[in-house]
Amino acid sequence: MRRKEFLGLDSVELSTGQIDLLVSKSVGPRILSLSYKGGENLFAELPNDYLEYPGDGNFYFYGGHRLWIAPEDPSVTYIPDNQPIRIRESSGFVELIQEINQTTSIQKSIQIRLTDYDDVVVIDHLIHNGGNLPVRYAPWAITQLRLGGVAILPQQIKGINGNTLLPDRSIVLWPYTDINDPRIRWGNQFIFVDPKPFDQALKIGMSNSQKWMAYFNNNLLFIKYAENYVSEQLVDQGATSECYCNSKFIELETLGPMEQVEPGKTIQHREVWRIVDTPFANLTQETMMDFVKNDEMADVCRKML
Repeated sequence: MRRKEFLGLDSVELSTGQIDLLVSKSVGPRILSLSYKGGENLFAELPNDYLEYPGDGNFYFYGGHRLWIAPEDPSVTYIPDNQPIRIRESSGFVELIQEINQTTSIQKSIQIRLTDYDDVVVIDHLIHNGGNLPVRYAPWAITQLRLGGVAILPQQIKGINGNTLLPDRSIVLWPYTDINDPRIRWGNQFIFVDPKPFDQALKIGMSNSQKWMAYFNNNLLFIKYAENYVSEQLVDQGATSECYCNSKFIELETLGPMEQVEPGKTIQHREVWRIVDTPFANLTQETMMDFVKNDEMADVCRKML
């Protein structure tokens, strides 16, 4: 690991050979930067953007990847994570460990695991109950990406089969989302979200049987794989994958199930990250479908979940 300064924060660089990550030592747990083959940061950079915490201090975004607690409750979710963390190296992974929060008794950590593939990394999100009473939360993994690309939310990839009298998917919208927002391009196979810098925010979620969502920008396809947890108790009306955007950034979000965390116990939610260089010349419903049909690595990544 090599130390660097990024966004004014003391950071450490990790590399798979093709993917470079910057993780913060000053705050967190946070992954501040993701680049491919020495290129530019795919993540948003937001050192001055924050949400007001209804207590002492503000929650700063910084950009990049973070672990939140769901369901969204400002008194818990927005607790600032602006204290230094511990970085622990172990066999096969690096762990970013937050101190136990004195208000919630919760300790958050992120583990970064290398794989046999230099364009794939595994990201584990852990919520530990360091208190004396059980708590009930869901892990919420959020990646902030810079504008300029298109988010891809898979829908009916394999066509209609089985009992057509029953629904095969769900779409979840938030109160501030305009269903006619021109940034949303509805398709039967994929929903595209084109995050133009409009002032109005939007958010869309879905139950995700395909177990992936993606962002295409500058000929790079960033894919996040995560379980769908269809049989577990869920938050956000069953959405396990979500996409939020505003005038400054776009987010790809995945959620684990709501679980009771007993004192001394830990729950975990896993994502698998992958970058594909120039998967197609132009992004359309047709080119994306062609990529999915011929993508043998997708099953490899899903098996890592």
